[in-house]
Amino acid sequence: GRTQLALGKMRAIIALAGLLALVALCLPPPASAFNVPAPFLPKRPALRSAFRARAGANKGGGLSLRCQEGPPLDKAPLDLSEENVIQALGEAKETLGTIFGNSQENRDIGITGDCSLVDLDGPFVTLRLQGRFWHKRADVLARLENYLLMRIPELIEVNIEDPRQLDDELPENQK
Repeated sequence: GRTQLALGKMRAIIALAGLLALVALCLPPPASAFNVPAPFLPKRPALRSAFRARAGANKGGGLSLRCQEGPPLDKAPLDLSEENVIQALGEAKETLGTIFGNSQENRDIGITGDCSLVDLDGPFVTLRLQGRFWHKRADVLARLENYLLMRIPELIEVNIEDPRQLDDELPENQK
């Protein structure tokens, strides 16, 4: 009687903990994770593992960790190449359009933000952020990183060219 009830409660707690862990993998990293004066952004192994698991599981036909519907998850993954990174960046600009200065409406209110590929070194991408964004620059980079990692599963890390590009207060980042 009591043992069975206790076992049932333990199983329910373990199942809930597993569900909460999956939900946590789907959340973006806290903004405080980017407030470090290092030339590269901190690694986020939990998110990276989730993307690798999703990519590997999809190839094998097993479990897929899909955190959202819509782009980029409704498109076939791209292979790792410079052309595909540029294509995925273009798609990200369309999908996340309001944070960039791609539309005349955004430019009219002073949003001139843009991102470009600086370097692709194996599975490591380096981006450049220019102009003024609607959101914090660290958040823009995190969204771009999430998009690129989901669209190109072979990528391991997305870095910024210069950590000063994440400083929203610098005059050169306000143009």
